[in-house]
Amino acid sequence: MLLSYFYKMHANMKNLIFAFLVFSISGLAQSIAYPKNYFHSPVDIPIQLSGNFGELRPNHFHTGIDITTHGAEGVPVKAAADGYVSRIKISPWGYGRAIYVTHPNGYTTVYGHLSAYNAVLSSFVKTNQYANLSFEIELTFQPEQFPVKQGDVIAYSGNTGSSGGPHLHFEIRDSKTEEAINPLLFGLPVKDNVSPTLVTLVVCPENSNSVVNGTNGIRKLPLVKSGDAYVLANASDSIVIYGKIGFAIEAFDKESTPSGKNGVYAIKLQCDKKTIYSERLERIPFDKSRYINCYIDYEEMQEHNRFYQRSFVFPNNQLPIYDTLVNEGYVYFKTDSIHKMKYFISDTYGNTSTLSFKVYSKAKKPVYKDVVTKLTPFSQILLWDSTNRIEEATFLLETPSGAVYNNTTFTYGLFALKENAFSPKIIFDANIPLQKACSLTVYGNVPLLLQSKVLLSLIDKNGKRSAVAGTWSGKGVTSEIKEFGTYSIGIDTTAPLITPNNFDLKGKKETSFAALSSLRFTISDNFSGIASYHATVDGKWILMQYEPKKQLLWYTFDERVAKGKHELVLVVTDKVGNKTEYKKSFEK
Repeated sequence: MLLSYFYKMHANMKNLIFAFLVFSISGLAQSIAYPKNYFHSPVDIPIQLSGNFGELRPNHFHTGIDITTHGAEGVPVKAAADGYVSRIKISPWGYGRAIYVTHPNGYTTVYGHLSAYNAVLSSFVKTNQYANLSFEIELTFQPEQFPVKQGDVIAYSGNTGSSGGPHLHFEIRDSKTEEAINPLLFGLPVKDNVSPTLVTLVVCPENSNSVVNGTNGIRKLPLVKSGDAYVLANASDSIVIYGKIGFAIEAFDKESTPSGKNGVYAIKLQCDKKTIYSERLERIPFDKSRYINCYIDYEEMQEHNRFYQRSFVFPNNQLPIYDTLVNEGYVYFKTDSIHKMKYFISDTYGNTSTLSFKVYSKAKKPVYKDVVTKLTPFSQILLWDSTNRIEEATFLLETPSGAVYNNTTFTYGLFALKENAFSPKIIFDANIPLQKACSLTVYGNVPLLLQSKVLLSLIDKNGKRSAVAGTWSGKGVTSEIKEFGTYSIGIDTTAPLITPNNFDLKGKKETSFAALSSLRFTISDNFSGIASYHATVDGKWILMQYEPKKQLLWYTFDERVAKGKHELVLVVTDKVGNKTEYKKSFEK
């Protein structure tokens, strides 16, 4: 079957109207016919991917492709098409140094984790950083300010921001809606004739009235490849079910050239040759990306770092990725019969893997083992479509409507107050994901002199603490939280640590920096984290660059520090106001 709408394109590509839908070999609806020869590769080296669009990440989908630079920085990054530099952003986090190029055909390309911009842009950005007295900066431009031609070098690849290693993060966005679009749909030169790898089939009872092989807990079945298709690894495995059942799949994709375990593009599930579920990771709005936490089995990700992609949807799932949803992807099994199920898992290029399996349905509800969490004095049902409030003697939790994805049994526990502790530990079920921030107040006893130094402490299963910003609210610490876990009141009275990185003047009279091209410091904080830093030479602000993942702060000497004697003052402040000041007289 072929569904088609023809698109009209103005000769200058300014008004592209998309409406051409076809079916791939897997039977999944193919994407809109994006222009295949408009965008060129942003690098001259062969494209090898360390991450692809829609890849599953904690709390978000990956919204671009990661092009490996084989551990090197400084690879020239080129404009993928004619357009203009519309935005530049520099941050210690996220994309680090990023550049945005808007094109006349309605798309914007994004280049992230850069080490530097080209000479013209670098000079302009630096001038504005000094004018704003800030390393972090965001600038927007008009079309006539910085026009570019396809192939112009606009920047150089790097490892800035939240990057886990040198590479180029590349995105294509809809300029109007800001939605991220799968760049591989635009015909970039990526070699791929490899079908996705299927790892695990998961059978998911919807509630306590649903049964899978004598229990209402999920059943995980490993898969192996047999010929051109995947099958259950254990041929003796049978799936006997009753009631409302959902299915999930664990899968990943690779390209023909060496790549990491990337995400799959499309999933379709059939029951008795009828499609009950299909989806495509084609476009992802940034404000919907966190809904990944109900798209995957969040508990499995938390406990075992495995991503099971559900082929059914919860009530509060707002992802716009679904083509077919019959009964929200669930199947109701209440007859004595055998049903043939089949998965189709595809990558962007149509390479498809299949899994066929049978399920044995029962008309009568079997005797089963109930593994659903029972209500206890320390549990409550959180309703997804209304506000919830839980208050005990030691805490107050308030969740807004839409904070959770379905009606959820929420359990919590309390540890008794230990000696010298400012509050007891409050234990919330960390395997329940949150879409929206919730208000948490932990009550405790904090001396007046320390109340300005309080925050919440989130304690992981290994006992490691991380700080969550909070304020003293009269009888406790109140904060917005976006994840459940173990919380208590924390105090930070220790100032940040500043350590010279490429020079050491301890016990020395020598103060000449003539041989140095830069001043480098390691800065760290024991708990609340670095909030700000400010450096001056002879009372004038200097541009210090910050790389949090390396705890590195540095200044590259330029014309603003001439030859002669100078005084450096560096002040680093943490998130509760503790400060450390470093002073040094030097000669350049």
